Amino acid sequence: MVIEKLKSHELFRLLSPKEVETISAASGVMKLREGERVYGDGFPATHLFVLLKGRVELQRPTRGGVSLLVDDLVEGSVFGVSSLTGMERHILDAVCVADSEVLKIEAKNLRKVLDANPAVGYATQQRISAIFFKRYLETMEKLQAMVQASSVQRA
Repeated sequence: MVIEKLKSHELFRLLSPKEVETISAASGVMKLREGERVYGDGFPATHLFVLLKGRVELQRPTRGGVSLLVDDLVEGSVFGVSSLTGMERHILDAVCVADSEVLKIEAKNLRKVLDANPAVGYATQQRISAIFFKRYLETMEKLQAMVQASSVQRA
């Protein structure tokens, strides 16, 4: 099942069958209930995740105890990209907002495969960077809207 999920996902389509097999050996499917965390802010960033079913929100906790919604993930979404960017810890909470199934991929094995195949590794890292940058831009837009709304309320 894991091999089929990896083969069918756009992020892994460039991998050879042997590379997919190597990655799948250190991967598994997590079944989580609504309200459960896939990971939290400060947790070690050791895995990459693909949402197979359900819905997951990426949230940034704040000092005031309120979380900022960074992304509302749908099936096929990749998250936990910190594990492939050199960051040792996650900076977001990944919380299931519906019962969900998540593919959990050990980043260490994935990095080895990508390092051994530089062309595929480069293409995959480009895709990961695009995901990361998209979330960054969307978060900046949300913050800007919050600041503007706060300014209007004060006026």
